[in-house]
Amino acid sequence: MKFNWGTKIAIFYTVFVVFTIGMVMLAFNQNFDLVTEDYYAQEIAYQGRIDQQTNANNLKEKVQIAIDKQELIIKLPGAEDKTYEGTINCFRPSDETKDFDVAITDASAQKIPLSKFIRGKYVVKITWLAHGESYYDEQTIIIP
Repeated sequence: MKFNWGTKIAIFYTVFVVFTIGMVMLAFNQNFDLVTEDYYAQEIAYQGRIDQQTNANNLKEKVQIAIDKQELIIKLPGAEDKTYEGTINCFRPSDETKDFDVAITDASAQKIPLSKFIRGKYVVKITWLAHGESYYDEQTIIIP
């Protein structure tokens, strides 16, 4: 079967239009999760977060995060002689339904069972208060 050049152009344009419509439909069906619902409010308060990070960076010791057997262990600097209060946010960048918060109950060795996580990347965001100073640290971990 032989096609003349006019038929070939019509077939080319038809395939192009079908492909374009398919790509538009695919784009509209994508799920775009926001990092946070109150993004703009957090952006306004970002200087406070920078100050908290500076406070944490000025500490002699750093936050230590380790995976040991079936637990994620988080040690805050100088926690042996201090009482800390704060939260640990385990942020899953690829799925907001897998995010969760944990209150700091033992700053010398806060333990979180690995059963609360799924395999993959998490960003552990730690905010704590000690002796009137506010601190923030953020580390990326991979759950095996």
